[in-house]
Amino acid sequence: MTSRTTLSPNLVLAYLDIAEEDRSDCLILIEGPPTPPVSRVLTYLSASLGSADEPVPELGTAELAVTELDWLSAMMRFVPDLLAWHQGRAISDAISRATLADFGRNLVINRRVHNRFGMDTWKWLNHVFSGRIYQLGRLQYLIHQPANPIPGVSSGEWILGIHIPEGGGLAAENVRESLAWAGSFFAKHFPAQPVKIANCESWLLDPYLRDHLDPSSNIARFAARFTPYGQPRDEPTDAVYFTFRTRTLEELHTLPRTTTLEKVVLERIDAGGTWQLGFGTLEL
Repeated sequence: MTSRTTLSPNLVLAYLDIAEEDRSDCLILIEGPPTPPVSRVLTYLSASLGSADEPVPELGTAELAVTELDWLSAMMRFVPDLLAWHQGRAISDAISRATLADFGRNLVINRRVHNRFGMDTWKWLNHVFSGRIYQLGRLQYLIHQPANPIPGVSSGEWILGIHIPEGGGLAAENVRESLAWAGSFFAKHFPAQPVKIANCESWLLDPYLRDHLDPSSNIARFAARFTPYGQPRDEPTDAVYFTFRTRTLEELHTLPRTTTLEKVVLERIDAGGTWQLGFGTLEL
């Protein structure tokens, strides 16, 4: 597979916002010709560019293993193709950079969680490399057709899934600006996939937070933007992972209780409670 444009390895790493501690490992993965497993992933990425949201397939076979690092290598090598696709939709370079920076961000998070180079969230990054997700200001937006029914959303209708990348709070003005931007961005660049509804699935929409945070707090004000639907689903580790970046519920007594949010997250578990994933929609 050949790219329509070429970029130097250093420029690829700049688009991906690779931290200094991850640069040498990334360069090793993109120097030289691709291995057969990496070529297989590149073929998949090329075929899925611009496609609807689908589960990421297992590309490996008994004869040809495809590892986490093969996926990372292919994604980095695919940057020129993705940028060319963005440019074909008149998406600005600034938005491309902000969106692709999720790659470097997830490498940093992985090192913090596992103390090693890699990315256990590489499947999530497929949304970036398929052209489905964009960071517009404070929030990310995934254009998709929901697999499960959502009140007010017709079958086959496109919606925006709202995601909250790490970095910064949820100041009301930043959220408001991002939501306004999303409406105009997708209308301009994805006119064949009109969207009028956004949804969010997050532990930040757990009703427990509404009852235990100051209503004037940024998180409470963010959650209040959404109309709840469905029944919250138990996700015991989500609140701990996204607050403290640990996937274990053991030794919670060692975690800090400095902020109000940290205290609320841990005290609910101390009391025998379980954190849940809440669901909500809003009109753009």
